[in-house]
Amino acid sequence: MGMKVKIISPSKKIFEGEAVSLLINTEIGETEILEKHAKLMAIIKGKIKIKEQDGKESEFELKDKKSLIHVDNQEITIFIL
Repeated sequence: MGMKVKIISPSKKIFEGEAVSLLINTEIGETEILEKHAKLMAIIKGKIKIKEQDGKESEFELKDKKSLIHVDNQEITIFIL
């Protein structure tokens, strides 16, 4: 079973699914989130790349918007600010 990922904007849910990895850009550089990652809360920007359980890859562009990522156990929530 993979990580549960949600990407939420103020007006709608953009993505919800299971993933095996996420590639994000934090203020200190590119970070890959894998299963059993340590707890994390960070500001992210740029692109979010998701590799889903079934092998499908999805990419979301945040453009100029900063977002907040929260990783806890196998649940990842990204709030687009």
